[in-house]
Amino acid sequence: MNTTVIELVRGKDSKLYPARPLSRAERNEIRWRTHELVCGRSLSVRQAQRALAERYGVRRSVGTIARDLRMFECSRCEDKAL
Repeated sequence: MNTTVIELVRGKDSKLYPARPLSRAERNEIRWRTHELVCGRSLSVRQAQRALAERYGVRRSVGTIARDLRMFECSRCEDKAL
């Protein structure tokens, strides 16, 4: 599995932001990893947030992770809905 590291810059509000906009492929990869952590490994959203930062160097807000989980379904999500 490839590791994606996203460069960050500190904004005027002291928060960290991507140094450049993420490409569609990078966003999809992050969504897939998020689903793998939450659906595959049964982690909470906060645990997934921590794992993304520690393992992959990707910082995502809890709200963004929750939105990704709600808007994009993996095959495991579809199976749970049935």
